[in-house]
Amino acid sequence: MIILIACTVFAKGASEASATGEKKTGTKNALLGPGNVTIKSVYQNVTFDPNTDLMAGLIEKSTGYKAEYFTLPAQNADEKLALEVASGVNYDIIRCSRSQFNMLLASNALMPLNDLLDEYGQDIIAGHTQETWDAVSDKNKVIYGIPYKYAADKEVASFIVCRKDLMKKAGITEMPITLDEFYNTLVTLKKYYGNQYIILTGPYLPATEKNENWKFPKVIASAFGIWGEWMTDENGKVIYMTEAKGFKPMLEFMNKLYNEGLLDPDWAVSTNDSVAEKFSSGKAIMACSSRTGCTTMSPAVIKNVGITYDDLSYISPLEGKDGTCTYMMTEAISSISVIPKSCKHPADVINWCHLKLQDQLYLNFGIEGTHFTYDADGNMTPNNPLFANERGNSYWYCNAMDMAKYQKDWPARIRKSEAQWQCWKGTTIATVNSRDHVFVDNPFKFMTAQENYSKFNSALHTSLNDFVVQVICGSKTVDGINMLEKDLAANNLNQVRAELQAYLGAK
Repeated sequence: MIILIACTVFAKGASEASATGEKKTGTKNALLGPGNVTIKSVYQNVTFDPNTDLMAGLIEKSTGYKAEYFTLPAQNADEKLALEVASGVNYDIIRCSRSQFNMLLASNALMPLNDLLDEYGQDIIAGHTQETWDAVSDKNKVIYGIPYKYAADKEVASFIVCRKDLMKKAGITEMPITLDEFYNTLVTLKKYYGNQYIILTGPYLPATEKNENWKFPKVIASAFGIWGEWMTDENGKVIYMTEAKGFKPMLEFMNKLYNEGLLDPDWAVSTNDSVAEKFSSGKAIMACSSRTGCTTMSPAVIKNVGITYDDLSYISPLEGKDGTCTYMMTEAISSISVIPKSCKHPADVINWCHLKLQDQLYLNFGIEGTHFTYDADGNMTPNNPLFANERGNSYWYCNAMDMAKYQKDWPARIRKSEAQWQCWKGTTIATVNSRDHVFVDNPFKFMTAQENYSKFNSALHTSLNDFVVQVICGSKTVDGINMLEKDLAANNLNQVRAELQAYLGAK
């Protein structure tokens, strides 16, 4: 069992081997040291080449380790990862989503990390709270991954970006806050523009945000009391999304929008790329998106149609007729770095992560006075464009972090681009300042790895999304939910529910 201690130095063996580059002997997990191992890493899909990006060279210079970076595809990443791991592809470290972690853990593909962290990663251990480590451990306290906690505890991570200039031409001067206002906005746009534009394109399916990749906008779900795939009712009973009283009305509302031509007719087959293209090229008035999506979408539409950031606005969580508005907090594990059992040099992988942690400020934010400055209150301000150019992609390379330090400085990263800063102000800051009550705590945010959840939840999620898109686009009706619930039960929904209920009961 790992004991969490606040230390800022290497474990003795690790520091000696790291400094000399000599192989450490007499240990189950031998360390070859920097310069003797090339670390093969696979992370989420990105639009830049991680092997030629400036950060790759900075990390190699800082740690002494050469690394080769690979990416998962933008679509069907889970399936690709499962196939590659099963076929024995030689990766040393995988930075995966929570759902991918559960999948790999359930397939017995991951290496236990307790001994390695004890010997080579004491600072990694100290960088997180015990409950965060519990989230990447099994019931026996065996750790199977290095957690990367989402830096913002409250963020409107999924929203709708809008062409405010087109809305103004149609006579719309206020952004909708309630569901009725939202519907009326869509209807007004359709009446004014007809088929000239797609009114709302989506869905946006970010690959790495757990419980965000639904086939319906989360800011619409908020008006129906839907905030998570697994939720709890007023009595503390664990329920699946389909059992929430707002689930059927929400799907009926989405189907109504589709039937009235207010949604993209390609909703069933849309991809992140197609959604971005339709908004960026000026074909759509509204698009489901996120900060990451707007990083490229906003500058593209500004350039392509000749508008400014003042011509863009954002729809945050909407309120229902009775005032219902629920949006799940983002305090959770964002990604997990795991070592597959096929890795030949796990000690060096941990040491590599540990060495990056020692240079956390420099690698992620740069040099004070050059890339950033601190104001009188101790808040970091980036010096753009240098910060954006030289540290803009550093987030992608992160594994182990001192999260307390990282969270303090992290807001500066949002200001690396005007696009991110504008949507952050228009969604998260606006919501926190005026409607902070809409954020709902996720009771499963740091849940210890559960056997049934790890095995079956991915299939449940797929069945849910398949049914949702069929109802939205009219090939099924909400009455088919009875058949869906039978399918979910056959896919072990009740076993997962019992496990989650037991977890909450033991907290």
